[in-house]
Amino acid sequence: MSDANVSERAVALVNQALDIFLRAEDAPLSPMSRRLTAEMKRNLRRGAVRLRRGQVEPRYKNLHTAEELANIYEWAVQRAEIIDQAHEDFVRISLELDRLLNEHGSEARKAIDGFLDETTRSAMEEGPDSEAARRSWYLQFLGWFSGRQQHSLRRQRVPPPLYIPVASDPLAAARGRMTAAERLDSLPPDEAVIAIPPEGQDSGRGRVFIRIGLGEASWIGSFERGLAKGGIIAMLPDHQHLLVSADGAGYIIDLQSRTLVETIGLEVVGFTRDEPLTLCVVDHNGRSLEAFGRNGRLWKTGVISSGGFRRLGLTDDEMVGEARRPGPAEWVPFSVKLATGEVTFDARD
Repeated sequence: MSDANVSERAVALVNQALDIFLRAEDAPLSPMSRRLTAEMKRNLRRGAVRLRRGQVEPRYKNLHTAEELANIYEWAVQRAEIIDQAHEDFVRISLELDRLLNEHGSEARKAIDGFLDETTRSAMEEGPDSEAARRSWYLQFLGWFSGRQQHSLRRQRVPPPLYIPVASDPLAAARGRMTAAERLDSLPPDEAVIAIPPEGQDSGRGRVFIRIGLGEASWIGSFERGLAKGGIIAMLPDHQHLLVSADGAGYIIDLQSRTLVETIGLEVVGFTRDEPLTLCVVDHNGRSLEAFGRNGRLWKTGVISSGGFRRLGLTDDEMVGEARRPGPAEWVPFSVKLATGEVTFDARD
C-alpha cells in the first residue's frame, strides 16, 4: 500500500469511528442506562403494546402516563439497537485501524495527526456547539483509546472493550429513582415514617401515607391531607426540593434532609413543566398559577380563572392556555409572561 493510500485509509477509518460515536450520541435518550439483552428488548416491546392497549398500567403514575411509559420502552429499545450496532461497527473499525497502525505506523499516525489539527482548527472557528467541536472531542477520546489499545495489543493481545461508553440520560434516571411514588393503604412494620408536618402541628384533616423513591432513595412520608383529590410528587427545577401534593396539600420538601420547607396551599391539583425541567408551574385549584425555576419561586398570579384551566402549554417566553371566566365566552385564552408572571387575556375578554 502506498503512503498516499495509507494516509487516506487512516483518515477514512478515523472518520468512520467518529461517525459511529455521533450516531450513538444521537440515539434516543432513555432513563434506562443498563445494556439491554435480546430478551429485555422483547419484553419492553410487549410492555409498550400492553400499555397502549390498556392491559396494564404504570406502577408509578406520578412519573408517566401509560402512553409516556410506552414511548420510553420503545425509545429504550431503539437506543439499545443503535448502540449495539455502533459497538459492532466500532470494534471492526478499531481492529482495522490497529492493523494499519502496526503495519504502517509512521505514515498512518502522521495522517491522523494532520486530521486532528484540522478538526481542532474547525472546532475553534465554528464554536463549542458545532459538529466540528463534537468530532474534535471524540477524536481526542479515540486518540486516548487507540494509544491504550496499542499498548494492550503489544503486551497481551487483549481484544477491544465489549461496550462503548456513550451518552445516556442520568438526570432522568436519578429523578425517577427519587420521585417514583405510590400511595400506601397502611404503614409497613418496622419502617421509619417521616411526618409532614410534624405530629402535633397538623390541623386534624387526616393523613396520607406515600412511599417516595426507589431502593436506597426510598422513604415513607405521612402527609396531612389537603382539600382536593389525588396527589403529585415531582422534582422542582433546582433539583434540591420535591413538590408533594397530598390530596391537595402542597408541600416543598428538602430532598436531602426530607424535611418540610414550606406549605404552598391546600388545593394543589396539577403542574406543568418544560422538557429540560427549568420551569415548573403549579395549578392552585384551577384558579391561580405559581411558577418555580432553578433558583426557587419565580412568581404567583392572582385569581385568573373561576374554576379550571385547559390547553395549557409553554412557549419560549410564555405560558398559554384557556381559563374559565364568567360571561358568554366561558373559556378565554390567556398568557402569562414567564419572566414576570404578568397575565394577559385575549382581547375578546
